Amino acid sequence: MEDQYVVVDGLVHSGWDDSVDLRTEAWSLALDQRAFGPRRLLVAFADADGDMLSLAHTERTDPPELALEPCIRHLGLGAVAAVAFCDEPVVDGPPPPDLSDRFATARAIAADWGVHLVDWIACDDELLRSSRLATLDLGDDWWDVPRS
Repeated sequence: MEDQYVVVDGLVHSGWDDSVDLRTEAWSLALDQRAFGPRRLLVAFADADGDMLSLAHTERTDPPELALEPCIRHLGLGAVAAVAFCDEPVVDGPPPPDLSDRFATARAIAADWGVHLVDWIACDDELLRSSRLATLDLGDDWWDVPRS
């Protein structure tokens, strides 16, 4: 893999108003992620209860998972959980065969920084695909953040 510089921008919750609850609002963020521009990766960071602490965004890399670590290093340190939203093509039908491997790789990257990646949601102008829901075992909760 070639070294890439990744410029990360973001927003940090001020603490003055109620926070966004990622457990329930992740789907709204997925639908609105294009507001940051095309071909972007957004990563929302939260505490264990799902209260959003910060939101990092950067250009999508190749592969997209490479941009996750810079987002964590810039605005995710100290967060317990994260949900990633990637503007990438989504095909209707069954999940692609590499979905589980890509999700596992992204989760491992986040875990190296002490962050539990709840989901990687691929989004385009028309469709979205949750990696967590595609790999979810019956009986599991979507918000699978371990309690300390």
